[in-house]
Amino acid sequence: MKNKQRKTFNLGSICTYRNNRGVVNNENFSLLLFLAPSFLGITIFFIIPFAISLGYAMSDANGGFAGIENFINLFQNRAFLTAIKNTFNFMAAAIPLNIIIPVIAGTLMFSVNSGSWLRAVFISPLVIPSACVAFFFQTLFMPNGFINSFLGLETDWVQTGQSFWVAVGIYIWRNMGYNLVLTLAGLAGIPKGYYEWASVEGMGKIRMFFNITLIYLTPSLFIMAVMSFINSFKVYRELYMLAGSYPQEKIYMLQHYMNNQFSSLNYQNLTAASFVVTSVISIAVVIFFLISRKQELGE
Repeated sequence: MKNKQRKTFNLGSICTYRNNRGVVNNENFSLLLFLAPSFLGITIFFIIPFAISLGYAMSDANGGFAGIENFINLFQNRAFLTAIKNTFNFMAAAIPLNIIIPVIAGTLMFSVNSGSWLRAVFISPLVIPSACVAFFFQTLFMPNGFINSFLGLETDWVQTGQSFWVAVGIYIWRNMGYNLVLTLAGLAGIPKGYYEWASVEGMGKIRMFFNITLIYLTPSLFIMAVMSFINSFKVYRELYMLAGSYPQEKIYMLQHYMNNQFSSLNYQNLTAASFVVTSVISIAVVIFFLISRKQELGE
C-alpha cells in the first residue's frame, strides 16, 4: 500500500502544488507584466493599423462600404497585374539563385578552409546603405558607366530589357552573404565521419554533396528559402533609387505600384494591394513551415 501511495513529484505536480499555494499566479502575473510592452507595441503599430487599412480597402472614396469591389477593380488594373507578374518572375529567378550560389560557394570555401577575410567580403553588402548600393550599380550600368566603357557600348542597362537581370544581380549581391553564413554554419555541424565512410565506400564528391551535404543542410535551406522570399520584397529600395517611381516595365514591382498609389492618395487601391501582398506572404510562410514540419517528421 505504501508503494501505491508514493507520489512522483515531476514538473507538472510541482507546478500544481505551487499553484495551490498561490505562487504560480504571481509568477504568471510577473510574466504578463514583462510581456505587456511587446503586446502593446504589436497592437498599436501592427494590429490596429492593419484593421484600419482593411477598413480602407473595403470602403469607397466617399467613405461608404464597398465590400470587395476594390479588390475586383484591383485585379482588373493593368499596372497591378504587371507588377504581380514582374514580382513573381523576379522571385522565380532570384530566390533559387540566391540559394544555389551561396550553397556552392560555401561548400567550396569550407572544403578549402578559407580565411575569415573572404567571408567578410561576401557579408559586407549586408551593412552597406541602400543609397550606396544604388550609386555603385549606377556607376556600373549607366550609359557612360564602367561596363559600357569596358565593352565599348552605350547601352542604358537600367532602361532596357536587361534591367530585369540587373535587378536580380543587385538582389543576389546584396543578400547572398546571409545565406553563405547559414551554409557555413550548417556545414560545420555535419560530422566528418560521414564523408570518411562515404570515401571508403567509393562515393564520389558529387554523390557526397547530394547524399550527405544537402540532406544535412535541409534546416539551413529552409531558413534560406524563407529569408530569401521575404528579402525579395526589399529590392524595391535599390530599384527606386536606381530607376525612380516608374522604371522600365520589367522591373515595375508591387512596391512601385503601392508607392505610386500612395503618392496619388488612392488609399483604397493602396490598402487593397497591401492586404493582398500580406496575405500572399503569410500563406507562403505557412506553406514553408508545413513543408519543413513534414520533413522533420519524415513524412
